[in-house]
Amino acid sequence: MDMFKPVKSQNLSEVVVNEIISLMEKGELKPGDKLPAENVFAEQLGVSRGILREALTILQFQGFISRKPKDGTYIRELEEYEKASTSVIESLKNATYMDLIELREALELRTVELAVERGKDSDIQAIVDYINSVNPEDKNYSIIDYNFHLKIAELTKNLLLSNFIESYYDLIRELGEKSNKNIERRQEIIKEHKALITAIADRDKDAAREALSFHLRKVRATISESKI
Repeated sequence: MDMFKPVKSQNLSEVVVNEIISLMEKGELKPGDKLPAENVFAEQLGVSRGILREALTILQFQGFISRKPKDGTYIRELEEYEKASTSVIESLKNATYMDLIELREALELRTVELAVERGKDSDIQAIVDYINSVNPEDKNYSIIDYNFHLKIAELTKNLLLSNFIESYYDLIRELGEKSNKNIERRQEIIKEHKALITAIADRDKDAAREALSFHLRKVRATISESKI
């Protein structure tokens, strides 16, 4: 695709996001279109693969694209997605925050077990590097938090787990924004995330489960204290 032009800016990921959205608005990128492979796409845009991944994460978080492991990245069929996910989203919206935490406890405990079993060393190291680079003052911190949990789900190689987290990301984001309002809590969350990925890297299921349980207990406590 030669429609993509190199971009220049200090906030390159945001420029890439705006470029792709602009192409969608013009009809040059249509629902169902597959984006180029990361290395090709990054070269066409004149940015690093890291910047491109950050931009794609933002677009995925906003619901514009769908990233399918071992397949590629697609412009989302928005109407079709909304119809397919309406019942799930509506039921989740009608649930309480505590209901959502209980759901996450049930789902993500199994997710970290599978991540320990199936995660490739290189993919796990990429998450370690990612979390080590996190700035708690980043204005996109909620996206960073969501992206971490999505990356853990992707380690399982279970497409349904990844897609489920993607389908309820609005609530994950909303819950995250409620529970990490201040820098101190964000710093704690980063430590909790580091403990979780360290346990996964050590292939220690018990430690991974405990790290996740501790993290969700802290989320639960923060929500309770905030009287949300």
